[in-house]
This record gives sequence, C-alpha cells and structure tokens, in this order.
Amino acid sequence: MSKKTPDLQQKPSTVQRSGRRRFIRNAGALGLGAATGAIQAPAWSQGAPAVARGSALTVSTWGGVTQDGIKNYLGPEFEKQTGAKLAYDIGGQGARYNKLLAQRHSPPADVFFSTDEAVVAGYRAGILQPARRRNVPLVADVHGWAMTVKDNDTAETIPGAPYTLIAYVLGYNPEAVKSKPTGWADMWRPEFRGKFALAAPVHSQMPAFVIIAAELAGGSATNVDPGFKKLAELKPSKLTVFWTDWAPLNKSGDVTLATEFDYYLETMKTQKYPIDYIIPKEKGIGVPEYVSIVKGTKSQELAEVFLNLMLKPSVQEPFAIETYQGPTNRNVKLSAAQVARCACGARVDQLRFYDPRVFADNRAAWTERLNTEVVPYWR
Repeated sequence: MSKKTPDLQQKPSTVQRSGRRRFIRNAGALGLGAATGAIQAPAWSQGAPAVARGSALTVSTWGGVTQDGIKNYLGPEFEKQTGAKLAYDIGGQGARYNKLLAQRHSPPADVFFSTDEAVVAGYRAGILQPARRRNVPLVADVHGWAMTVKDNDTAETIPGAPYTLIAYVLGYNPEAVKSKPTGWADMWRPEFRGKFALAAPVHSQMPAFVIIAAELAGGSATNVDPGFKKLAELKPSKLTVFWTDWAPLNKSGDVTLATEFDYYLETMKTQKYPIDYIIPKEKGIGVPEYVSIVKGTKSQELAEVFLNLMLKPSVQEPFAIETYQGPTNRNVKLSAAQVARCACGARVDQLRFYDPRVFADNRAAWTERLNTEVVPYWR
C-alpha cells in the first residue's frame, strides 16, 4: 500500500466491521493544558532507556499511511535513541480495541493509536494508563485544542499524545453539482436525494451528526430527539465507513455528495477523482488522533519515548505533507500550499471539537436509535 493510500479507523472488511460494532457496544456500556511549571528532564534524556538488545515495542495501529509514516519518519530515531525495535499489530480501531479488552491480562501491544473517544472508553475499561508528563516534554508544544481527553491530564501525567488532526467535512462532485454546498444543512437538498453517501450508524463521527441534526432542527446535544427525526428525512444512497465504499460511485456520477475525512478527500483529489470539498459554515468536525499507553505494558519508558517522538516536528511535518493529516505541535513549519491541504493553520478555527466523553456516554444508545428510528426510513 502506498504512502498516500489512506487507512481509516474502520476498514471495509466484514471482520473489522463486526469488530467495530463490538467496540461500540463496549464503549457505550462503560458508562488542557494543566499548569506545566518547570519541566523536568525526561528519565531517558541522559541516555537511552535500559532495554535488552532485541527488545521491541509493539504498536497497535492502522495499516497504510499511518504504519508507513511510523516506520519511515519515527522508526529510525526511535531505534537510535533506545536500541529497541518496533513491532506492529495492525487492524481497524474497533478490532484492535476489542483485542486489548480480551487480552488485558497479557496485552498484545504497548501503545494504541485511536480517536479521542476510544481513549476515553479505554480508560473507563481499564485498558490504558497515563504517561508521565516529564517523559513526554514535547506535549508542552501541543496546541490546546488538541488536548480533548481530560482523563489523567494533570501536572504529572497525560492521557496520551494527540499527534495529528483530521477533519470531517462535505465532499462533492464539482462536475455534477451546479451550486456547491456551503453547510451541513445542504445534505437535505432535494437534488442530493439518492445521490448522497453518508456515515453509517457505526461510523466514528455519527454521534456528531446526531448533535448537528438536532441543532439544525431546534434541539441540542442534550435534546437530540429532533435530530433523529431530521436524520430520518435524509435519503442517502450509500452508508459508508471507509472512503472506498463510495469512491467508485463518485466516478460514475451515482454519488455527488458525501461526508468524509478531509485527508481522504485530498487523497482522492491526488488520484484524480472528480471531487472537492467544503468545511461547512456550521463548522466541520475536528478529530484529534491519539497514541496512548496500554495498561500492563512492560515497556512504559519505551512507550513514553515513542509518544514524545510522535509529537516531534520532524515526524509531524512529513505526516502532514505526505498524508494530509494536520500537525498538533505548534512548531511544525509548512508552506502555504501544504497548509491548504490539511487540518491546520486558520482551518482549525473552522472546526468544532466535541467532548469525546459525550460520544462515549451516548454511542450505544444513539446507535440503537439510529438503527431503529432512522435507518428504516432510509430504505
């Protein structure tokens, strides 16, 4: 898979979809910037952590561009600093999360890549543990908006390292759409009925859509009934969890509007799909992605070295340039052309950051309501 072949939280295989459904049930059932003061030198700054030659840190992550980026941009320096190797446990987020749950007494990985909601759920489930802030000093350079997880965010600890930012937006076919969309409300335009690809109920960002629809209908995050009624009025032709679910329909003209992550839409543009996108005027959905430490790891200090390197500008810069994922370290320098293709710079002000605790609190119930009160009308 090339560096620009995307890798989403959810892969389109049946196994990974079922794994994600288990993740949703588990997460739903589990019922910034703290004052930094003087930053102590990390424990490993005076020399590499004491590790046995041949030891390895196992990274639970998505395949594709994320794994490639870790190997290419972080791996060599990690090995140089520590003398340890990196191993990988690859898969969709839901499947990997459930693997940590099932093997909690003998963890299959040391660090875990996920969205911020899964970090919240992971702490509630007791499968993640905090990093020592002094051993991840580059967290001091992270933008405040990226620190969406509040659990274990203290003067002494951090819940994980938010290493990149992606945005969920509206993509459209400029060759077929005469009047380009401007906001989420355009999903209900008659011309898009039957030509619209929408996030499936199991999608990581569907809770945000419940809130958005509720607000468009006069409700709120605490009054979502109007949102379910409004979502039932949509007529999507395709429910998606991954961009390749609907990309062929974009080329054929059968889908002219789609909800999707910006970095996948940028990849589609690079691959010459007839696609462009807008950040809705009501604001796009900002999604910080985290790497956190698995509870029970025998390599806490190595894991903290890894987290710190994921925040390093020399790692985040090529992630932004090659994969269109926005950096979280304020010291990353990008050209104007590069900034225009990722969730960074002034674009961040056009994004809304949801409290991941709200998603974790409501995901199971809202997914059930979507499947019973909304999806039947879409058919």
